[in-house]
Amino acid sequence: MPVFSYEQLRKMNPGEFRVYNFIVSHFDAVPEMNIRQIAESAGVSTTTVLRFCEKAGCSGYTELKYRIRQEFDMPNRNGSFDADPAMQYMKITAKDSQFADKMAQAAKICADACQIILSGNRESKPLIRYGAYLFSGVGKAAFTAEEGWGSACPEGEAKPAVLILSSQGSGEEMISLINRYKKSGAPLISVTNTEHCPIARMSDVNFSCYMPEISRISRYGRTELVSQIPLVYLLETLASEIPGFQKQEY
Repeated sequence: MPVFSYEQLRKMNPGEFRVYNFIVSHFDAVPEMNIRQIAESAGVSTTTVLRFCEKAGCSGYTELKYRIRQEFDMPNRNGSFDADPAMQYMKITAKDSQFADKMAQAAKICADACQIILSGNRESKPLIRYGAYLFSGVGKAAFTAEEGWGSACPEGEAKPAVLILSSQGSGEEMISLINRYKKSGAPLISVTNTEHCPIARMSDVNFSCYMPEISRISRYGRTELVSQIPLVYLLETLASEIPGFQKQEY
C-alpha cells in the first residue's frame, strides 16, 4: 500500500511535490535524515516539508519517517519503479466522476476532429505511436509528430485535435508547437505528471497522473523517469470512448 495516496498528491503544490519526489527516490535514506536535510535536498524550505507532511496525513515529520520505516522497509529501492502508485491511479480514476467527465470531453473532441495529431517528449515516442495505432483502429486519421520534426498546422478545413504526452509539461519547442495549433483553433488534450505546468494550463483537457519521478544516471547523464502505465491506461480508455461520440452515417 502506498504511503501517499493519489488524492493527497493532486492537492500538493510544486514545492510539496518536489519533497515527494525526493522522498520516493530515497526511501532508504529518509529515515536517517532530519527535516532540514530533507528541505535542502529537495530545494525547499522546512515549512514546505511540514506542509507536505500535513497533506500526507501526518502530524509531523517524525510520523512521516515512522510510516516510511513501517511500509517501505525494503533495501535498494533507488532507481526502481513501483507499480503501486500507477495501480492506485487507475483504481481511483475508474470511480471518479470528474475523471469520467474529462474523459468524455476528450473523447468528443477526438470524435469531432478530422484528424488527431499526437506529440510529446522523447520518452513518450513509443506511446505516441501506440496512441496513433489505437485511434486508427477506431476509424480516426491519427498521425505522430515527434520531437524535432518542426511541423506546422495543417491548412484548410481539416482541423485536428492535438494530444500531447509530456511528463514535465514544459519545453520551449513543445510550447511553441502548441501555440501554433491553438492559434489555428485546434483543441488540446494533454497528459502530464502534474497540473502545475505550462502545458497543463494551456490545455482544453488535462489528465495529471502524479507518478513519482525516478532518477537514473547513464552515460548520457542524469534523467528523471516516471511510470508509463497510466499513459497506456489513458490512451486505451480514450480510444474505447471515441466510438460512442462519432456521428453515425446512414
